[in-house]
Amino acid sequence: MRAHTASAKRRGLTDTDIEAIADPARWPATFANEEIAALDMATQLCHESHDLPEELIERLHQHWNDAQLAELLMVAGQANMNNRVGSAARQIFPAGRRT
Repeated sequence: MRAHTASAKRRGLTDTDIEAIADPARWPATFANEEIAALDMATQLCHESHDLPEELIERLHQHWNDAQLAELLMVAGQANMNNRVGSAARQIFPAGRRT
């Protein structure tokens, strides 16, 4: 998460917003319902994306149209993939390693 803090601030998120992202119990006091639905979706994509809860799908459709949902999925999925590959790469290719 720290790697994305500067980018989040450039896009208008406050320190309070950024801290709240890591604590779902704080989401209702910090974010709008559509933002919470997007955060729930992004969180779910990091865990069990093959079985999204029907309730989550309904909430997403309440707040976002199909084009917006496609973009949310792509952005969240790309970020998830980048983070996973980056984490694995740091382990496989540690700093200072010589080949």
